[in-house]
Amino acid sequence: MRSVLANYREDNTVLRCFRVLCLLLFVTSAALCVSAETVTYTFASPQFTVGERTPLLNRTPNIGSPTFLTSFTSSPTANGFEVAFAQPNPLFEGNALFESGPPFDMLTLIFNMPVASVQFVFAINQPPTGAPGRVTLTSPAGSQTQMAGNVGGFTQGGTFSFSSPTPFTTLQLAAFTSTGARVEFGIDNLTLSTAQGGAIPEPTTLVLLGTGLAGVAAKVRKRRKARNTEEA
Repeated sequence: MRSVLANYREDNTVLRCFRVLCLLLFVTSAALCVSAETVTYTFASPQFTVGERTPLLNRTPNIGSPTFLTSFTSSPTANGFEVAFAQPNPLFEGNALFESGPPFDMLTLIFNMPVASVQFVFAINQPPTGAPGRVTLTSPAGSQTQMAGNVGGFTQGGTFSFSSPTPFTTLQLAAFTSTGARVEFGIDNLTLSTAQGGAIPEPTTLVLLGTGLAGVAAKVRKRRKARNTEEA
């Protein structure tokens, strides 16, 4: 009787460990399936009002989760950018965020959660048929420059896309003429993709968990086989 009870307790302990390992494997695998979320700032009401100037702090997106927040600030002029209804080129529609004039400012965006990619349309105050200017993005995850072009309308413009395997929570934008001088610019339809939710387990972690499950299963089978042999 003692042997049977001991075997029962031992098997019960092994089964509990097996269940815990299964749960861990499920949780870590589920983290791999969490998809990124996309939010978009069109600078339309009610989140934004025409005439508002930077700093625009902790603003929710026009499209997407209201838990995502972005702060828009400018330097060296604190109120250097303004929400305005204008269409400098056909890429813009409705409200947008524009630099209001000299001195030329840098636009800084700060997010309350990490993002992996950003996209927006832009306009720079240069004649569409002139030498192309550019917009430069700088972030802790890297920098990128996008040349402007003739997209119609009365200013140069283009679409800027930046992504990084390293998530980031802030970026800065500035515009330049073909000679490198600073120039006014504006942005619209700012779309951000958040980083994958949760910590992504390394492959070695999944391998170790899988090995543990296989070991527990083998141990259970071995003990049952030995018990059946003894009883026979």
